[in-house]
Amino acid sequence: MIFILNNKFKKILIAILILSVFMVSFHGVSAAGTTETTNITTLIKNVPKITTLKWKTGGDVKKNYAIKKSIPKSKLVNKVVKDAKYGTPIVRFGNGSGKKVFIVAGVHGNEIASQIAALKLIQTLEKKKYVKGTIYIIPFTAPWVTAHNSRFYKGKNLNSVANEKNTVTNKIINLAKNYKVVAVGDFHCTQPGGVPGRNIILGTKIPNLSSANMAKGIAKIVNMPYKNEKYAAVSYPGALEDNLSVRGIPAVTCEVKIPHGTINKKATALSLRQMNGFLKYNKLL
Repeated sequence: MIFILNNKFKKILIAILILSVFMVSFHGVSAAGTTETTNITTLIKNVPKITTLKWKTGGDVKKNYAIKKSIPKSKLVNKVVKDAKYGTPIVRFGNGSGKKVFIVAGVHGNEIASQIAALKLIQTLEKKKYVKGTIYIIPFTAPWVTAHNSRFYKGKNLNSVANEKNTVTNKIINLAKNYKVVAVGDFHCTQPGGVPGRNIILGTKIPNLSSANMAKGIAKIVNMPYKNEKYAAVSYPGALEDNLSVRGIPAVTCEVKIPHGTINKKATALSLRQMNGFLKYNKLL
């Protein structure tokens, strides 16, 4: 009797093993037919797309010599620069699915290094066949301001009016909400001796602790200091980063030190490192 039971048990085990192998093989064939996969993450086909936001912000950024002399060579970048004459260009990498993030530069038009870093990132991502999610890049928030190497758009500092309806930065917040992005990086340049006056990653703790955690995480990746304000939109009530966090989208501000209206390779490389750090923290790179 014991021998019979053991023999039946062996047959059951063999049947289970055969069924398991069949199910795994079938799943592998189905998955291979629809997407590219790795043992870490699912990759999305990269279909770059430029959209020009008609916000009456257009300008010829090549009129800014610091921009013109630093534009990286790329067909996509050239089209972005051309389209900036008609509004705010936003470049999508991926296909609109998966995890979505925003990278923003040029909130202040005279902060050149971060805008060129954004163009360099566009140049790099353009070459990728697959990406890990959807990345949106706004290299020039208000191209007219960039063209004039100015800090103000129609007399307003765009990083102090994001809480006001119909301003350019408020529209970026609404766009991020509509696109259902999960994180935003706002990239700037800071004057030596100014505020903050150093290479740094900034975030806030309340009401969105994810902002503070992201600032700390990016700082560790890029080997830079970070600082987290306790409350968003208190010290800086109109800042883009703060108002994104208030609206439920974790955001950080990344600063590199360089005089306004100027550019050099070091500051551009540091800003690009921050952008890559932002993408790595969000597991998109």
